[in-house]
Amino acid sequence: MKKTWTLRRQLNILLALIVIFQSLALISALWVSRVYFMLDAEAVRLLSNTTETRAQTFDSSVGLLIGNMAEETRQLNSELNLLAKKNLNSPESLYLDDDLYNQTALMASDTLVSILKQNRVTGAYFILNGSNANKEDSTAHSAVYIRNSTPDVSDSTNYLLEIGPTAVSKEYLMATSIRWNLDMRSDKEGDYFDFYEKPIWASTEFKGSEIERFGYWSTPKDILNDNQQVVCYTMPVLDANGKGYGVIGIEIAIPYFAQHYLPNSDLLYHNSFYVIAGMEDNALDLDWFIPSGVLAKTYLKSDKPLQLKEVKEEGIFETELDDLGSMYSSVRELKVYSENSPFADQNWTLACFVPSDILTENSASVREKVFYSIALTTALAFSAVFILVYFFTRKISRLSKYVRNLSPYDKIHFKPTGMREIDDLTAAVQLLNQSLMNVSKTTSKILELSLLPIGGYEVLFDNKHIILTDFLYWLLHIDQGNLISKEDWELLHNKLTQYPMKDHDDIYEYYDEYAEKQLWLRILEAKQPNGVVGVVLDVTADIEENRRLANELDYDALTHLFSNTALKREANRKIEEKPDKIGAMIFIDLDNLKYINDNFGHDVGDRLIIRASEIFRYFEQFKGIISRISGDEFAIYLHGYEDQETLRKIIKNLYNYSESFSLDTPDGYSKRIRFSSGVAWYPQDASNVTALLKLSDFAMYEAKNKEKGRLFEFNQEYYQQMSYLLENRDAINRLLDEQLIRFAFQPIVDLKTGENIGYEALMRPLLDDFKNPMEILTVAAAQSKLAQLERMVILKAYQTIEEHSQSIGDRKIFINSIPSQRLSEEDHLMLEKCYSQIFKNIVIEVTEEENNNSNSMNEKVKFIRKSGIQIAVDDFGSGYSNEVRILSLMPDIIKIDMALIQGIHSNADKQNLVANLVEFCHKKGIKVVAEGIEESMDLAAVVQMGVDYAQGFYIGRPLFEFSKDNARLKKEILDLQKSSIL
Repeated sequence: MKKTWTLRRQLNILLALIVIFQSLALISALWVSRVYFMLDAEAVRLLSNTTETRAQTFDSSVGLLIGNMAEETRQLNSELNLLAKKNLNSPESLYLDDDLYNQTALMASDTLVSILKQNRVTGAYFILNGSNANKEDSTAHSAVYIRNSTPDVSDSTNYLLEIGPTAVSKEYLMATSIRWNLDMRSDKEGDYFDFYEKPIWASTEFKGSEIERFGYWSTPKDILNDNQQVVCYTMPVLDANGKGYGVIGIEIAIPYFAQHYLPNSDLLYHNSFYVIAGMEDNALDLDWFIPSGVLAKTYLKSDKPLQLKEVKEEGIFETELDDLGSMYSSVRELKVYSENSPFADQNWTLACFVPSDILTENSASVREKVFYSIALTTALAFSAVFILVYFFTRKISRLSKYVRNLSPYDKIHFKPTGMREIDDLTAAVQLLNQSLMNVSKTTSKILELSLLPIGGYEVLFDNKHIILTDFLYWLLHIDQGNLISKEDWELLHNKLTQYPMKDHDDIYEYYDEYAEKQLWLRILEAKQPNGVVGVVLDVTADIEENRRLANELDYDALTHLFSNTALKREANRKIEEKPDKIGAMIFIDLDNLKYINDNFGHDVGDRLIIRASEIFRYFEQFKGIISRISGDEFAIYLHGYEDQETLRKIIKNLYNYSESFSLDTPDGYSKRIRFSSGVAWYPQDASNVTALLKLSDFAMYEAKNKEKGRLFEFNQEYYQQMSYLLENRDAINRLLDEQLIRFAFQPIVDLKTGENIGYEALMRPLLDDFKNPMEILTVAAAQSKLAQLERMVILKAYQTIEEHSQSIGDRKIFINSIPSQRLSEEDHLMLEKCYSQIFKNIVIEVTEEENNNSNSMNEKVKFIRKSGIQIAVDDFGSGYSNEVRILSLMPDIIKIDMALIQGIHSNADKQNLVANLVEFCHKKGIKVVAEGIEESMDLAAVVQMGVDYAQGFYIGRPLFEFSKDNARLKKEILDLQKSSIL
């Protein structure tokens, strides 16, 4: 007999073949259209565009730098030729005469300082064709070499004289390097001195050309023998006949060159980097190269050329690097020389390296996802085919349909079928149905009378179905009366007991998907001879109440962040789970909460705290534990990192993230939310949470004291302050003995005329051991040298004023004195003898703390009054100031503390206090200075109140020179005066 197939099998085979054909057709279409290969090509194009953009940016920056250098060089050529002509000398012999050389060095220094201020370079130099100090030594060259430690900040205070005469150091108040010398030497082997020789040679060979043609870029080298690799660009200094007798140039330190010209920030892929090197015959010549970072230094070796294999795309190559494997490289030639330059053949090439697997990572991921999508849809299609065929081919009998629609509580009544086996089966089912209904009704009635959310079930060994009470039908969202098989009940029971609650053996978490509600169920079972009986009790209300009480202890009521206790618990848990990982405790304090509370009330202060908490939730994406410790203090703990640098970048980005947050205050302004923060590291600084909180709190207070609104990492050296003071004992002695300080001068302006009436002399250290005057005062106090420091500051200030008396004219110089310190009688006599002619220019500032020490104050005032020097009370309003103190001292000038001035335009209380003080002082003939003016609205407010003088960053910042009148500021003040009159 011929074998026959069922309809179900035939349909399954036919539909399965259709699904397979459709999947193969889709794969073929994707292959023919080359979609996969287009993704790789797009990745290569993006790499090429990135390199092209970086090369164009580099060429533009270099072009601007060369243009600036050429302009400065031409100007210096003119000045030196004129100097030589006036002294009947040739420029080539300027170094032979001492006076002419000093003038030449100062002229060159002016140009070098100008170059450093205009360009982002780490140094500038001027080298002559012979030596003033060693005239007989043909290898020695007189030079001026100045380095700038902060190229991105146009602040000459960071300049350092590496080579040159001391006249340059004195002229610019510039510290000298520990390697300071007068000459540079050209007696080293190789191309060490090519940055001098090549431009001179070019000016000789191509005489009469534009000066840009002679410029020469040196490869990285250690010019000053200080283990610092630099790149130099040099132009010749020419006499009137176009003959080179020296050079002027700039240096760029390799780390700064990488940071400014080869930043990794625009690279789109990790493990990628830039490098600049020479290139010939598709090979990078690595005898010299400039890396963009650590990766380039690590994997590029200078012992042999790196061969590149060109691919189809122009400028794209392939190569192999140790450890990194196969790499793509996009190459662009840089335009460091013009086409007519004699050094045009010395090419500089920019190469961007990206690992091949990383470059094609996205396209590979897309291909993989498409493959899995096709596989998944094919599998789903097969499943759908079998399910649909099954449902469409099964025979449904009336009896099975009838039974399926019954519930355990329905009375079954089968119509006779006329077949004994079927009728016997239906009779047995009817008897079973009656038994189940009786048991269920009895159990449900008992549970209903208990008034508890409780249900029961029974599993009998000799019964295929499970008996449930009404509560379980309701809980499981099953139509009441439906029969539940043992297999179905096993699935339902597993679902109910899938998530046991910690610390509770018989309570389980259960999520009711139908009602979208979280429940907690207590499930108890007891075994019987013929089966198992169980009880299910809904204890959700009890659990939620317990959690609510715990939540009040674990969370801050205002911000809903963790409490201090919860922070410690959760942080300890993370450390216990991953003790070998790196963590960071961040302690944060809001900088302006007190100001907000005092000026706008605590409701606005609470809004500030809530707004700040929204900023700190930034760390939630990194699984940080965020807590509010108290009032305006917050703490965050991050854990589980492999290195500090990754974690440090996450933490520092908080300040960028916070810039979009502000607080609208009742005065109609939107105020920035500022905060200071400190970081302590696990396990570097401490291995337990309590200690980490303490150390990060200390680091935060360091930020508050030094520079509000910043992030400070815990510093063990600063923490142990006494050891710091001892270590700087020799430094304070050197500072006092050698008078290693200078003064920055901040202008004080007349609010009637807008003109500068004087300057405050602010002490600045010339030693790297001290970062600011406060450190000097701290160490001097610890060493009991405040009296020596007071004497040195006063004498140095008087000396400086006398030296610049012509520039100062009749303006006043305000000098700060040290609390409770005074000069000796001999010092007073010496000052009167040497500097009486400048007493009219001097104002001595005394603080309110000094006023508490009557003896010291009386001695100071006695000399000041006798000498005709004016007295000013500084920081008035910061302590226990009142009119009685003014009357007891009767100063010439009162300087109001910046705390009373800043924000005065929007603070009525400050306005009343200052207005009363001004009125009182004017009646006594005392002038008033408003300190800390930092915005135009505060300036307008003090002008309106009749304040005499003003000082602050808005008026002018401290400079190491005497700033001229600010025309813009003068016009603004005169306009304010006119407005106040009207």
